[in-house]
Order: sequence, then C-alpha cells, then structure tokens
Amino acid sequence: MQSELSIRLNDEGYKNWIKAGFCLQKIRDCLLGFVNTEMEKFHHFLLQTNSLLGQEICKNFCRPQGTKFQRACFLCEEWKKEILNHHTNQNNVIYWGNCSPQLWPNCAWEVAKVYMPRGQANRQGPEKSDAAALLNLINSCDQFNFVERQKVIEIIKCRNDLMHSVEMRVSAEWLDNCRKKILVLLQEFQHVPEAKAANKIIQEIVSSDWRVQITATDEVDALKFTDEEINAGQIFNAELELIREWVEELGFTVEEQEALHLQHLNSLNTFKEFLKQNNELKSVLHKEIEQLHTLEKKLKSGKRTVKDQDGEESNLEENEDIKTSS
Repeated sequence: MQSELSIRLNDEGYKNWIKAGFCLQKIRDCLLGFVNTEMEKFHHFLLQTNSLLGQEICKNFCRPQGTKFQRACFLCEEWKKEILNHHTNQNNVIYWGNCSPQLWPNCAWEVAKVYMPRGQANRQGPEKSDAAALLNLINSCDQFNFVERQKVIEIIKCRNDLMHSVEMRVSAEWLDNCRKKILVLLQEFQHVPEAKAANKIIQEIVSSDWRVQITATDEVDALKFTDEEINAGQIFNAELELIREWVEELGFTVEEQEALHLQHLNSLNTFKEFLKQNNELKSVLHKEIEQLHTLEKKLKSGKRTVKDQDGEESNLEENEDIKTSS
C-alpha cells in the first residue's frame, strides 16, 4: 500500500505549503541562538539603565490578562514602562498575558515574550519558540534596529498567508516569491554563521522535486538534495509542526473574533476531510483535534451563527462537529 506521506507530497499545492513551512522553521533554527544572545544583552541593558528593575522581584504576583495589564505594582509598572520604551510600535496590540512579570528581573526571555504574538505564556525558554515569535520579536524590539524592519514584515506576511490558507495549499509562484523574501531577510544576518548555512538549505528545499519513491518493502526512500539529505521522517516532523501551528492559529483567531466566520468553518471542514484521508496524522494529532472540537462546541453553544465575508449571518448546522473517527 502506498504511503500516505508520498500521496501528500505528490500533491503540488500541499507540498508547496509544507516546503514554505519548512523554510520558516529553518529561519527559526538558524536565528534562535543569535536572538537569545541579543535578548540577554538587552535584559542586561535594562537592568543597568534603570536601577529599580534589579532591586527585587514582584511580590504581588501581578498577572496580566491577554492584552490588559492595568493593575500592576510599582515594580511591574517600571518594567512595563521600560519595555514599552523599546517597543518599535506601541500602538500595536501587546500581549502582556504572554508573561509572568515576577520573572522579568531574572529571565531575559520572559521580557522577550512581551514583543511576541499571542500564545507564548506556556512556552518556557527560546527553544519552544516558533518562527512567528522570533520574527515579531525582531520586528518589535529596538534591540534589533540594525535589521531593516520591512524585510521582517514581509516574512511575517508570508507566514500569515501560510497559516490562513484554508486548504493548506499554496502555488509554486507564491512559494518562489516567499523564498526570495526569505533570502533577502537572511542577508541582514550574514554575520550569523547559522544564517549563512540556512540560505543554502532553503534554496535546496524549494528547488527539490520532493517526489517520494516507494520501495518493494513499502518504505519511503530518503529525499536527496545536492549535498544535503533530508529523510521522510524529518519532513513528517516538519509537517506535524506546521499543522499544529496552523490549528493553533485557527483557534486563536476564532477565539479573538468570538464568532465562527465562513472562512473558519471552511478550514474546519477541510481539516476534517484531510484527517479522514490521513490516518497516520490523525493518530498523532489527538490534542489538536480535541482543541478544535472544544472550540467549535463552545462557539455553537454561544453564537449559533456563521458570518460570511460581508458580515452576513446564517445558521450553523449542528452536524458540523469535528469527529476523530472517519
């Protein structure tokens, strides 16, 4: 029986979607150490600049909620002020709920999470960050003023396009455009050895055919590039990471908008059909399936409507729940 992975990778649009996600993961991998070092420098700078910050830690257990951080103690207010002073756009939505303020005096990454998008609260340490977290940090914190921000913003837009793709597919033209923007951004980090190496790998990922050959024993052969070998297991892991991020993004978007839009419903239905055809993915995505199932039930028990692109509402059918069985 032909591998499900080979079938998925021989779908051009889906393969391009995975390739783009793989490239973004490579950006994350190559910049993670560098960004962590820069944030350690930034944290040290804040402590040296404002003597109040390092004197003690918050004893009131101040707890921001989402984008709100209004009732803060004197010490947390000082931290909040300094963090905002170094934000490149204070008019943007800031997810204070990403952080535990009592950790700010001793943990540089807890400060970094203020400059990141939603969903970082339970991610302890840089190794848990995704590409979106790093890119938004670089874009929002003036510690990275040496980087041309528009180049970062272009990759953030590519990542958002990827996450908002209803059918988890992109065209070859879109992928090539994304590749060009990634390589332009990496030029800003030529002093980072890992970034120089990533440049070559990303070129190879995009240009490779990625057609999987099945042996007589139904095993998937390795995918070989010029002088880089990526096996099917690595591709499968990258695929899982991308799907999990896609599901998480869908959940965040629906929760923030507090309504199930037609686009979201289409995404949910697409995902259900996708899982029916790919049992090997369904067997390892229990958490993500349950998250969407819970979210859908919550929305239906509240606003039993679906909004289309023009804001028009229609009834939401009761039989649209996500099921883990085919």
